[in-house]
Amino acid sequence: MTVFTKKIFFILFLFTSFLLRSQNNSRSTSEFNFVDYNKNFIHFYNKHSNFNTFFAKLEALLTRREGKVKILQIGGSHIQAEVWPDQVRKNFLQLAPDINGGRGFVFPFKIAETWNPKNFQISYTGEWKSFRNSVKSHRAKWGVSGITAKTTDSIASFQIQYRDATLTRYKFNRIKVFHNLDAANYKVELTFPTAIKINTNREIGYTEFILEEEHDSLSVSIQKNQESLTPFNLYGLSLENDTPGIVYTSLGVNGAKTSSFLRNELFVDQLKVINPDLIIFCIGINDAYYPSFCPESYEKNYDQLIDWIKSVNPKAAFLFVTNNDSYYKKKYPNKRVFKARESLIKLAQKHNSGMWDLFEVMGGLGSIKKWENKGFAKKDKIHFTRKGYELIGDVLFSALIKEYNTYLKLNNNKPSSKLKN
Repeated sequence: MTVFTKKIFFILFLFTSFLLRSQNNSRSTSEFNFVDYNKNFIHFYNKHSNFNTFFAKLEALLTRREGKVKILQIGGSHIQAEVWPDQVRKNFLQLAPDINGGRGFVFPFKIAETWNPKNFQISYTGEWKSFRNSVKSHRAKWGVSGITAKTTDSIASFQIQYRDATLTRYKFNRIKVFHNLDAANYKVELTFPTAIKINTNREIGYTEFILEEEHDSLSVSIQKNQESLTPFNLYGLSLENDTPGIVYTSLGVNGAKTSSFLRNELFVDQLKVINPDLIIFCIGINDAYYPSFCPESYEKNYDQLIDWIKSVNPKAAFLFVTNNDSYYKKKYPNKRVFKARESLIKLAQKHNSGMWDLFEVMGGLGSIKKWENKGFAKKDKIHFTRKGYELIGDVLFSALIKEYNTYLKLNNNKPSSKLKN
């Protein structure tokens, strides 16, 4: 069997398996007549758009089980809810049974008294104060997550575990706890499972616990050794394993704008641990909500954020996602979506990137009312229901796989080189 034939069989496998899963979905396909599938593709505005490196790494993983493919999705409440990113994540992991590369970066949102993803649960002790980059009055040092939880308790702790066996489990043998290393009076300990080695990375700012075998739950304690006014700052965790696979990380903060993430002083340092191959930008619904929206500032903020990411991975691919259709104050179709969309097209052109037009896929201006009537959007005419976010995740994944299919066809005579992680 030639290389070309093998790739064609592989392409057919990808699409057949995805279509079968869609047909077996409990939701009837007749419910989806409000989705414009003809608009469901990635827009590329330059011949040299930089998705080839990402697709090459994905091909090496799926065909030869080489390396890790790392995807990062960034946004506001749509992303913090984690239903949309988790649906894309699960679709990627279903391409093959053995490509679970770990959960990646997470934040224990419950400590910050904000919505926590349902694919893992958090319990904690001690008094914590939370600070979000989206709240103007909050002053703190933030990492990639955009949320910081602080405590001055003598003893505090938190636990992470999966809710039930039906959910995808992400086993790990390395835990990185990101925190302020200047809090010398606090001791960070892994109380479960047992670590065989502990490392401290002072350049990036984390304590790493290396385990003898993989686990899917953990417990961390923070103990104050002596009186101190300096708080312990928790920025998040990275749950990692040594298995080749997909690592899909989402960073979402309720109410976040592009300017919110520029407040993240430790963003670049902590991004070195995530080191994404593909970044899916979903920031903009909060930028363009009010009449004071400034497209020029919006674009400049994105430029700065992209420069930060390129300083970590110059070969990273970028995918801009347009704002979904929404209503201003639940009454008026928000026409600022068109200005934001024009800005994203400019950014995609400028940075040799892709753009996925969620606004058009939804059906254009006023379409969210149809989504609401079908039970896929909430009454606020901004957010979606769980099945709405799941549908968006499925449609986005389908668009990505279409482009991957095109990549395979165009590169069928080019042997894949071994790509490092």
